[in-house]
Amino acid sequence: MNYSAAQVQVAIDGLKKKLGSGPSAALQQEFEAGLHPTLLSYDKVELSQTNLPVLTRYIVGATSFLHQPANYYNIFAACRCVNIVQFLDRGLTRLMSQEVVGLDRRLERLRKETRRDSFEALAFEVITAASYSAKDTAAEIEFLEETPMRKTPDFVVRTATGETFVECKKIDRTQNFTMAVRNAARELLSPILTFFYSRKVSALAQITFHRDPRQIKPAKLQKTCEVALKQGTAIIEPDVTAVVEHLPSYNSGEMVLYPSALFWWERYGYRIRSEWVGIVNQLHGRYCHRVDLPKALQGGASTWIDDIAWDSAAKWKVSSDEVLAKYRRFAFDGIFRGLDQLNGSRRNATIHVWLESDYYTGTRKETFFDLFQRVATARGPSLGWLVINETLFDISPKGSFDLIEHAHMIRGPAAIGTKPIASTVFALGDAIAGVGEFGTGVQLPDIDEQ
Repeated sequence: MNYSAAQVQVAIDGLKKKLGSGPSAALQQEFEAGLHPTLLSYDKVELSQTNLPVLTRYIVGATSFLHQPANYYNIFAACRCVNIVQFLDRGLTRLMSQEVVGLDRRLERLRKETRRDSFEALAFEVITAASYSAKDTAAEIEFLEETPMRKTPDFVVRTATGETFVECKKIDRTQNFTMAVRNAARELLSPILTFFYSRKVSALAQITFHRDPRQIKPAKLQKTCEVALKQGTAIIEPDVTAVVEHLPSYNSGEMVLYPSALFWWERYGYRIRSEWVGIVNQLHGRYCHRVDLPKALQGGASTWIDDIAWDSAAKWKVSSDEVLAKYRRFAFDGIFRGLDQLNGSRRNATIHVWLESDYYTGTRKETFFDLFQRVATARGPSLGWLVINETLFDISPKGSFDLIEHAHMIRGPAAIGTKPIASTVFALGDAIAGVGEFGTGVQLPDIDEQ
């Protein structure tokens, strides 16, 4: 999916009106001037120096998409903001037109929430409820409120054949293991780039870890990379394989957004939708600043470069099946808590789990089958369906904002019919038809090739 500026503006305006909330013009200007570079940061990775509601921050991020070229533009965060604002506005438009009972309390919580994962969990409830309300079989939706004495499902769907209770769970987008491995890789690779700089060499390293990066000695990895650069060939060791190539001088002829999917692809051959887990790079260059900024907005960070004196990067991935298996795992605890909340909810009760994925992990087939076995043998007599809504946020080199969604469905003992009332919840009108293999989904084309 991709969005025009007009579509984004409509969603922003709609969300502001529906929720009676949004950023001030001053905050928007300060952000785009680069005075608040951590405003859109994910709080589990980089603490944002603000307690502003997440809704306000997401509207700031989505609005920045419309104001380019601004002095500061976080294109990766903007992708998420634009998508969430689109889904949330579309969902609220449908639910508010139907005067859904209990929606007002959800809206109040959305206005005030200051933690990213909690906000997105609330948004997921709204987006999922809207996907149910879009079905012809759904006559009425009602949000349910939990009490201190009893945990309840999130909402109930009333149809001609009875009631279906629905519980929504959002898995935190970054698991502790994933974050630990990424931090370890960055700590290993950054000194190598610094070494290249000390030698006045621009280079691209392609690193394959054959074991957990936390178990690899920095000095040994650096030596391997030095030899790979000097010999111009791949160096294969038990712990790591390294390929290091000289980079030509960079000359774009125009300003370039940095960091961006386009720069990473054209300079390093790296993109989000690839086999590479991540990239670490260092750069020394001349940043451009808008000359028309008022004095009060000057001095902020810039994300535009027109000259690069030196740069180097290291793309990295993991070949260890054991490490990748841990990457694919996610916490099942919330799902079983959801099962407990569905107990006594009659037939066809459904749990939706929003799980964010990464292209490099491949399929989660084995993980989902493991979950299937646990659900089947442990508990859950009230379960009708467990639907895993697996998503991947992507920015293509051409700058398209994409979201890929796969719905993986597990049928429980209390299911009615051959499929749940709703499966995909994000890609409503944009879904590509087809039924893919369980745990894999429909294989979708690159958005730049459509």
